[in-house]
Amino acid sequence: MDAVRQPHGKCVINRDLIEDLAMLAGTRDDMMQRLGISWNSWIKIAGGIPIRTSLALRLRSRVLAQAHESEGLREKFPSSSAPDGIDRAALERAFLRPASAVTAPCAPAFRSVRRAMAFASKMQGA
Repeated sequence: MDAVRQPHGKCVINRDLIEDLAMLAGTRDDMMQRLGISWNSWIKIAGGIPIRTSLALRLRSRVLAQAHESEGLREKFPSSSAPDGIDRAALERAFLRPASAVTAPCAPAFRSVRRAMAFASKMQGA
């Protein structure tokens, strides 16, 4: 059983990785093909809103496969022994957080990534 799996099957993506994930995602049209998630799911992720664990695991798998394309992930998870310089085991461990780590009582419905990220930043600073 995954360490972040919750009774209701929800978890959140580590906020420290959102900008790097955005770079991997490319455009809104590329999101599904590159990361296997919809734009609506991306808005939830960017806003720090809990998502289904199955979705998070699929995203993590896709990100791990493409991590070599992200300079930010290479800087955050350096490895001198990996051929591409990324410690994928450390990235995998850092990727998901339990949904219980979210302190926001209830997030509003977001219509844009910008608003979702602004909300998440506000909640993180509170």
